This record gives sequence, C-alpha cells and structure tokens, in this order.
Amino acid sequence: MKDFDLASADHVLTTTKQVRRRLDLTRSVPIETMLDCIDIASRAPIGGNVEKNRWLLVDDSETKQSLAELYRAQGAGYIAQGQQKVQGMNSDATAKRVMDSASFLLDNLHDVPMMVIPVRMDRPGTSTFEQATFWGSVIPGVWSLQLALRARGIGSAWTTLHLYEEQGAHELLGLPGSVTQVALLPTAYYTGKAFHPAKRLPAAEITYHNRWQHPIHER
Repeated sequence: MKDFDLASADHVLTTTKQVRRRLDLTRSVPIETMLDCIDIASRAPIGGNVEKNRWLLVDDSETKQSLAELYRAQGAGYIAQGQQKVQGMNSDATAKRVMDSASFLLDNLHDVPMMVIPVRMDRPGTSTFEQATFWGSVIPGVWSLQLALRARGIGSAWTTLHLYEEQGAHELLGLPGSVTQVALLPTAYYTGKAFHPAKRLPAAEITYHNRWQHPIHER
C-alpha cells in the first residue's frame, strides 16, 4: 500500500500525546477546523458500525468557567495526592513534570479556547463484555480526533476529573440522563517548537507470546 507516507504516519502516531502546559490560551480554535477533525474521527472503528457517538464543543466563556469549577472540585485533592507521591520519588523527573503540567491545567482550564466533550448515546453495562464493547466503540474515535488535531498543530489532553461531578456537568450542558460523557479534552494550538515522541519501554519488554509472560523470541 503506497497511498500514504509511512514515515509521516508513524511520526504523527508517536508524537501525539497529552498536552496540558503548552496550550496557547490566547488563540482561538476555529469551529471549522474542529469539524474537519471530527469528520476524520468519526471514521474510527465503532461496534456494529452504529453511530452513537456525538461531540460537544464548548467555547462559551461562562460554560468553560463552570466546567473548570467542576473539574477543580475534585482535581485539587487528586493532584495534591499525586504531588505527595512524587515528593517521595525525587529521581522521577518525568512524574514531576506530569504533576506540574496537571497542576497548570487545573489552574488554567477555564482559559483554554476550546473544550471537547465526547458523548456516547447510551450508558455502559456492568459486565466486562459490555464495558469493553461500550468503551471500544468510542475511545478509538477520541484518539483519532487527537491525532487529527495534532496534525494541524493543535494539542489536546484526555481528562476525566470533571466526571466526579458528572450530574452537575450533565445539567450544565443540558445532556439527558441516557447519554454518557466520556472525557473532557482541553484543546488549543500548541506553543512548543515541535512534538516529540514520548519515552516508552521497548515493545519486546511489554509483549508476550502465546502465554502470559512468555517472552517474544525474534525470528
């Protein structure tokens, strides 16, 4: 298949990650650009090919402020706990950076130019099968959206802290009780010079062959 550049595709896939601190809080994100990205995201795999996913774009300042307050209601304690854990791991610079960026987002969430709330038009079941089917039909689309945004120089982050106050967010956004909010993505143009791949363990260290913890033997 030569209808796309493999190196470019791999670059976008490996350099799309959580962006919390390097969000341009002064530059608006056009609705038209968001719709272009949602058109792409809607092509992601969904169970039964039944389109039950919807997208709520929030750029109204009062609504963003209210959502940020719901986020902070639980987020402050959550981040404080994380920072305490990091203090006991002085050598873990990555963990400290993550907590610092999470703290920045907590303080500045209301200023992000666009919030994206993916919505599934039903409620998840309780069995492992039902859970896997439900989330497996919506999360690929959210990831596709983040990839499409990143390709346009726009950063985003998967956040869920506002869901501790799910009912309050439902009422604020006028959502019926029959739907599920999946996440809240703060979205803005990226202020960094370049997107860089996240550091991860090599594939051979995290992949097993045929049985649990059976190592991969390269042929």
